[in-house]
Amino acid sequence: MSTSPAAPRRAMDIAPRTKPSNYPQQFAARVAGRIKRQLGDAFGLSRFGVNLTILPPGAQSALLHRHTDQEEFVYILV
Repeated sequence: MSTSPAAPRRAMDIAPRTKPSNYPQQFAARVAGRIKRQLGDAFGLSRFGVNLTILPPGAQSALLHRHTDQEEFVYILV
């Protein structure tokens, strides 16, 4: 019995996150309009988080922050 390989997945096919920002209202406007897709789980990553974030002109992906238990990598396409 043979198993066929899983169909390839595309990052843009992952549904955007629907959870609103955790930022207080006075800061949430700075990230308003971002479309964020959480890719880590969808692509089988258990120890590294990956997000595909699309920003409208003038928006920010996040406010200045730091992590104590993880790294963050940002790759920007213009």
